[in-house]
Amino acid sequence: MTKGMRNGLKVALLVGPLLAGELGAEESWPRFRGPDGTGVAGDQSVPVKFDETTLAWSVDLAGPGTSSPVVWGDALFLTGEDRKKGTVTLQCLDAKTGAKRWSKELEAGDYHMHNMNNLASATSCVDGDVVVLGWFDGKKKVAMLTAWSHDGEKQWDYEVGDFKASHGISMQPVIEDGRVVYANLHQAGGSVAALDVKTGKPVWRTEFPENADKTTYITPLVRKLHGSDEKEVVIASMTLGVRGLDFATGKENWSLTGVFIQRTIVSPVDILAGSGAKDSLLMVGCKNGILIAVRPADAKADGSAEVAWKFGKKTPYVPTPVSDGETLYVLDDGGNLSAVDPVSGEVRWKERLMANFYASPLLIGGKLYCLSREGELFVAEVGEKFEALSTTDLKPADGVSWVDTTPAVAHDSLYVRVGARLDCYRVGE
Repeated sequence: MTKGMRNGLKVALLVGPLLAGELGAEESWPRFRGPDGTGVAGDQSVPVKFDETTLAWSVDLAGPGTSSPVVWGDALFLTGEDRKKGTVTLQCLDAKTGAKRWSKELEAGDYHMHNMNNLASATSCVDGDVVVLGWFDGKKKVAMLTAWSHDGEKQWDYEVGDFKASHGISMQPVIEDGRVVYANLHQAGGSVAALDVKTGKPVWRTEFPENADKTTYITPLVRKLHGSDEKEVVIASMTLGVRGLDFATGKENWSLTGVFIQRTIVSPVDILAGSGAKDSLLMVGCKNGILIAVRPADAKADGSAEVAWKFGKKTPYVPTPVSDGETLYVLDDGGNLSAVDPVSGEVRWKERLMANFYASPLLIGGKLYCLSREGELFVAEVGEKFEALSTTDLKPADGVSWVDTTPAVAHDSLYVRVGARLDCYRVGE
């Protein structure tokens, strides 16, 4: 047990699994890039210095992978792979101490994937009742969703269906209003659906047989329509373009096609969220230099969607941009960082981080946190100007080729995955 682990054990634990209405924003990070997929944790206070003085604990995981941690109350969930055995393992850890609670192993088998993909690349999603994992059953050759209770009891399996892609699968679901929403869009078609979170049974399922080009790796966005209590699911793919589907029925609200030329990995995000604006602008992008802000149909009188503005050169292929509603931060895979006016698309300033990036940047307490593929964590004060605060080598273990996992934030803690290791940093440990 490390010194940081002993210190962490002194921290009082939260009580039991908490219901959604009882959980504060600082106590959960329920999906990829946190609440609503914004990547913003404005009310959290985490270190800018990463060493033994701020390391609360560090634990070995069931195996390597690139999935991000998700947190609900005192429970943290994360997956790891065993490529030789062909298994993916979901682990539950104590979010305050790192103590291991339980693990569940799934037989994924052997299937073709890109050398930068892995069996544990998909980030889970969690609410007060269940944690849900997207994975691929290599024996049946179907995409799957599986749910467990916070105590590790399996709740349900759902067979999503076929999946065809040259790079392998990474399907990341989200939970919203008692429903699990996924996007399984690949070279042979696919579907988007909402399942009942308690039973795993479909509420609706919309098929997209025309999606026959590049696979999408986005995490769907569920957004509230302005001036209404209704919600919609936003998806993006090369063939489908950008589409809004009614959250209640799955029927198409609007579409904007012909905007992409390649595979989409950047997840849809509302770049005006947090600004107090009555309307949304949705940032989406694809490989080979396309990053656009889309004005959805509910923001226009004629009920159509449009491209509000386009970002210039050096666009991200993998990292999803982050915005506090006042400034949008765009980090490309090669370390080019731009601060952008989210309304107009005007670039306010540019900086260069001397590293490569797949993990998405996060805004935490007004500071920008960027984890490089080489295992360096960059922290900067941002806003009107860029002020570097720290650059820390997190010392990946031997055999870790790249560090590609977007960190998680909860309990004033930063959870950073480095291969088969999870580190937790806090101020004052």
